[in-house]
Amino acid sequence: MTTSTTDSESAIIQKGLDKASFAVLITDVSQKIIYVNQAYERLTGLPASEVLGKTPKINQSGRHTDAFYQKMWQILKEHGYWRGEVWDRRPDGSFFLKQLSIEAIRNDQNEISHYFAFFSDINEQHQSHEALERITHYDPLTDLPNRILFHNRLRHEFNISNRHNARTGLLVLNIDRFRLINDAFGFSFGDELLIHIAKRLKTRVRSTDLLARKEERNARDADLVSRIGGDDFSFILSELRYPEDANVVARRLLSVFEEPFIINEEEVFLSCSIGIAVYPDNAKDEEILMGCAETALEAVSADGKGGYRFFSDDMNRKSAERVRLETRLRHAVTNRELMLYYQPKMDLETGHYTGMEALLRWPNPDGGMTPPDAFIPLSEDTGLINPIGRWIIHQALHDTCTLNQQTGKNYQIAINLSARQFLNHGLVSVIEDALKKTGINPELVEFEITESMLIDKIDDAQTAMKNIRQLGVKLAIDDFGTGYSSLSYLKDFPVNTLKIDRSFIAAMVCGQKEMEIVHAVISLGKAMELQVVAEGVEQTHQIELLKNAGCDLAQGFRIDRPMPFNLLLDSLK
Repeated sequence: MTTSTTDSESAIIQKGLDKASFAVLITDVSQKIIYVNQAYERLTGLPASEVLGKTPKINQSGRHTDAFYQKMWQILKEHGYWRGEVWDRRPDGSFFLKQLSIEAIRNDQNEISHYFAFFSDINEQHQSHEALERITHYDPLTDLPNRILFHNRLRHEFNISNRHNARTGLLVLNIDRFRLINDAFGFSFGDELLIHIAKRLKTRVRSTDLLARKEERNARDADLVSRIGGDDFSFILSELRYPEDANVVARRLLSVFEEPFIINEEEVFLSCSIGIAVYPDNAKDEEILMGCAETALEAVSADGKGGYRFFSDDMNRKSAERVRLETRLRHAVTNRELMLYYQPKMDLETGHYTGMEALLRWPNPDGGMTPPDAFIPLSEDTGLINPIGRWIIHQALHDTCTLNQQTGKNYQIAINLSARQFLNHGLVSVIEDALKKTGINPELVEFEITESMLIDKIDDAQTAMKNIRQLGVKLAIDDFGTGYSSLSYLKDFPVNTLKIDRSFIAAMVCGQKEMEIVHAVISLGKAMELQVVAEGVEQTHQIELLKNAGCDLAQGFRIDRPMPFNLLLDSLK
């Protein structure tokens, strides 16, 4: 304080220091404490009566060396100030890290007369920052991300979609006639209902999707202008394979409202409407994409509310087709309409069949077949792959036992696993049960997995493979060469077989370079003591080239086409 400061001004300054949120400490030139404020007492746990007349060493932590303090005072004397982080200790023995600033105060003769220090608990700063972040980015009612965080994430997902050549889905969900709830029961009732709705919605989205309640929406609906009355939710669906995949999530969200909500012993039935837009198909700008989703939402409302709609008519048509296909598939599973076809594998050295691969087929009433790439991805998205996969494993092992019993041979069976099956913790139990029920030799059973399934989750894949191999069955990497495996990982995978992808087999007759690639894969398999199988063999000279290259087995139309079990049995008897 300067000599020109009045007593009144000094009192004001004193009061301001006492009320400051940060700790203040003043010492004389000999470092004796002459003043501490209330924040100092709170942060250090030391009352003023115990520290006045003493030095700041009273709460040193012992975590800093003498050299640390010597350097601090050297800088303070040379520059007149020091700033940094210092550990201190409270009387109860707890440590805290403080952000400390020390200023040297000089008198009229330019001599140091006092030291002025102020500090704050860094942990408290972080907590305050986190609290501010939550207030800024989260809805205080539902604790969901708000519109600000939602838009930040949406921009981020656009960037991811661009890098991965994928799509981002945007769903806008509105609770139908929610204003009636507020009018009938009051805003407090409506708030409690929104909390329950948010909790249910969070259970229906994938872990990679983002759900947000939009609080500051300048949209067309006037009843969605405040936090109390806001009943609009948005969903980001990351990395969609196809635009129409969004309807799987939309239908899960609609199911949230199939059961009533119980609020204050009142039973409330609700419905919702959902508008869907897809980046970049509908728009490449977040605001425009939001407008597309809201336009689709308005179309649902115009049709009488309840349900969902894509922004484009083409997407609506594809969505309807997908829904119909799923319905048909569910009936097919229930009515056991699915079939297994078997494609034989031939030993290139002897020319004899050694086994076959089980392939799923879905016959149509008109005598045709629904393409596997049309319904297998759908079965994975809907979870139907688990019951279907269980049936495939049991049926394939049963058919193989029947084949071996009637032929007197030991044909091997290969079964494809989807990504969802492979990482399902119940898979081992399914395989173990099928092995016990059929009594088949586990060494005659091989499960095929693709490279991409291994690379997506390395640790989980290794654990799953280890558990499967412990049952005595074999593992094959299918479509080898089309994924992103590295040799450092491949050598650690407990596999028995490499299957060369059909694209390499088809191309190897085109030139020397393509043939060298096939040779390299075969050499790699042999070096790792793996059996090598070529798939997609459709020409006679391919058989000769593969045989000369040292490939073990081959399958394809030139060897034999996939066939129902009865035809396979007749051909191998």
